Amino acid sequence: MKNLSLHQLDDQIHAFVNGQRQERIPTGWIHATRTSIGMTLQQLASRLGLSVPAVKKFEQREQSEAISLASLRKVAAAMDMDLVYYLKPKSGTLEAMMDARIEQKALELMQVSNQAMLLENQILDNHNRARELKRLISEIRQQKLSSLWE
Repeated sequence: MKNLSLHQLDDQIHAFVNGQRQERIPTGWIHATRTSIGMTLQQLASRLGLSVPAVKKFEQREQSEAISLASLRKVAAAMDMDLVYYLKPKSGTLEAMMDARIEQKALELMQVSNQAMLLENQILDNHNRARELKRLISEIRQQKLSSLWE
């Protein structure tokens, strides 16, 4: 039967996997997982071939975001777990992130163009502005992706 902390950690892992949670666990994953599965510092140290103070330092370094991925991977393996590491867009998919970036770049180009047109007493109406935005987006999509980050 699951104890409460084990059930809560399962829920938190599930939330991370589904992208519903992004903030860190205050005690760190090592400590939270170790205590949830009922593993003592001594047991983890033994499985890693390290001293208890060394494992405690791992937990502290994780909390301060100073632990290496290699160390996390070793600790995970010692607890019969996998380390999952990835970067994800702040919201949505990579494709949606890139679409937003392309539109932002197109709007920036339009703003420069609009300033020049104002100086010449030319103003696009909403229909032509929308058409120009669509054209710029299409043009930007044909360029190298690296141009979006300049």
